Amino acid sequence: MISYEMKFGVSDIARILNVDKNLVKDWAYYFSDYLNPKANPEKGIEREFTADDLCTFGYIFMYWEDKTDFESIKYGLNSNSQFEYPYNELAIEVTPIFREFSEELLGGKVWMLGGHTKSNDKISLADSYKLAGDALIDFGIENEYNDEIIYPAIYNYRHATELYLKAVIPNPQSTFPNDGKTHNLLTLYNELLNLLKNKYATTPPKWFENIILAFNDFDPDGTSFRYGLKADIDEMFIDLIHIKKLMNWFSESFHNIKKRQSEI
Repeated sequence: MISYEMKFGVSDIARILNVDKNLVKDWAYYFSDYLNPKANPEKGIEREFTADDLCTFGYIFMYWEDKTDFESIKYGLNSNSQFEYPYNELAIEVTPIFREFSEELLGGKVWMLGGHTKSNDKISLADSYKLAGDALIDFGIENEYNDEIIYPAIYNYRHATELYLKAVIPNPQSTFPNDGKTHNLLTLYNELLNLLKNKYATTPPKWFENIILAFNDFDPDGTSFRYGLKADIDEMFIDLIHIKKLMNWFSESFHNIKKRQSEI
């Protein structure tokens, strides 16, 4: 079980440091001044340790001997040596990638998920994937790392294309099988064509259609660029500046469609 709340028991500390649980309890008693108050609670209440406590235990463990020099260990703890390398890496090891809020997160590079946070609508999510593709393309152009970024960049563009289509098609969950979870761009595009023809008496320009058809040719199931699968096609080239420009136009087109839908 992942400790998202960043609280650890005696057994957790013993397992991480591969020591006996009784030794952890001894350390908590002898070095209580360097641990959080819940490390030594009243009788009947379980001990509770923090990631900082783990660093402290790591430092103690390093210098623990049969005839331990307590004053020497305390001298190191007083100088905060337990929060330096390599002991601070113990905290990194136990800190999950998703965690509950704590004050230490304030001012950091963090993002909130779940709870009362607002989920992105599909067109905003599509924008996010397109922006990720843009950033990778820019990085590849500036650093000449095309081989390293091309698959994730094109995957982001391809997935953005799928999300843009789903963003403007009414009720995709009822229109398509498997609760609307189709990755077939041609199926989605046909629905868009019907929408544009029946509601707006228009058809998309050729460059617009070509983006969808090309992604369908090279990645019909949304897995080729995701997993780096070999395409059974002749050798082809991608102009990074060109694809970014077209994807910008593509995105603007869907925002215009979405705007028209909101006006009706």
